[in-house]
Amino acid sequence: MDHQIDLITEQDPSRGYRLLPEAPACAPRELTVTLRSPARDVVLISMWSETGLLPQPRGASHHARLAIGADEISSLSARLISRWQQFVQFEPVSGSNRLREKKPYLRNADLTGRPQSELLARVSELAREGAYLLGELLAGEERELVRFRGHLLGVLEREDLRIRFDSDLGVPWPMLAVGYEKLLAGGRATGDPFRLFLGHRHQIESTSGAYADYWWVSDRGRAAGSANLDSDLRNVPLAADVVKLLDSRLELTERHFSHELLPDLARPVLDEDVMYFFCHGSYEEHGGRTWHALRLSDELPIDAPLVDGYRKPHTEAAVRRGAVALFHPLVVLNTCFAGAPATTGFTSLSAAFVRHGALGVLAPQIAMPQVFGAEFALRFLTCYLDEGLTAGLALLETVRWFAATYRNPLALAYGLVCGLDSRVATSPQEGTTGS
Repeated sequence: MDHQIDLITEQDPSRGYRLLPEAPACAPRELTVTLRSPARDVVLISMWSETGLLPQPRGASHHARLAIGADEISSLSARLISRWQQFVQFEPVSGSNRLREKKPYLRNADLTGRPQSELLARVSELAREGAYLLGELLAGEERELVRFRGHLLGVLEREDLRIRFDSDLGVPWPMLAVGYEKLLAGGRATGDPFRLFLGHRHQIESTSGAYADYWWVSDRGRAAGSANLDSDLRNVPLAADVVKLLDSRLELTERHFSHELLPDLARPVLDEDVMYFFCHGSYEEHGGRTWHALRLSDELPIDAPLVDGYRKPHTEAAVRRGAVALFHPLVVLNTCFAGAPATTGFTSLSAAFVRHGALGVLAPQIAMPQVFGAEFALRFLTCYLDEGLTAGLALLETVRWFAATYRNPLALAYGLVCGLDSRVATSPQEGTTGS
């Protein structure tokens, strides 16, 4: 005789998410550029377009071998970052070489009160340095390279494109510039130098070999996130406003110590849409090696191997099961140097987060002034959370807002690793993509 069997199912076994068999619809990238360095003296570059912006070559992509080596590219990239750091530390002097003001660019996010001749001269110099690095990167007289350079520069001189740079080398792409020679008239800079930087012209993401290859949609009605903070920075102007914004838009978890963060990183499911960090970052050094780390309100350095060690067991176990470990935030590392190239042999924090599922990581490539960092976060997160923009568009709008309103170029020092299409989605009709 048949008997009815009572079945009991777990409530919401998918934890509010549904995996997609393929990427959700998103805007294509008008340009993808790859740099590969199979040996220190060999750097190969290629590019293609998903929109037909480039002429179709006989092969699958345009490609060339650069005349410059990997070591020199890394050295010039580090030099450019140092020039931006010098901009932050600028101290104007009088005719008698007496100090007039102490680091005004470090202490103020709004630079409209500065003498515009002084400010434009310094921003123009940053643009010249960015154009120099791009010129050295593409320099050479080989026929294949000359043709490649012409096509690439022709595209980069446009505006409002979506661009991916996938590179073995840590190049600060948003800080590079095009058209500097057109800015000069009679040996003096004219026009607006802000418009020359790639990060002001285009939406840009880099990948550095890190990416997630799965997608999902959310069934939740309210997004979740965290604020991971150094209590010593709580009095920075607008820092509290950033946390208030996050709390108003997210189911917010607030952490101040590593012993609060690390147990959550150890959980198989860390279900946050945004992970915001506002704390100190630095280069660690030992045995002739250096790498990045950040600190919350205690002294434990949180670096890429530490993140990797806590997340790796869940990521690998999920792969064996043919599933994914639920870890998908956009990570905003508002900490010094967090987006700068890591030393050879040490992966960056950005790559560590992305490798384990983060949609993207936004981080500065210099020691960012605290006052500007809080202003930047408030503006970017307003675009991302309130206005619903993708991370790529939110970053571009933030860069342009600071350039036009505060006349401050420092938003260009923030770089996005993956995440061009990431956005907070809270309904089955809205897709979120790991790029």
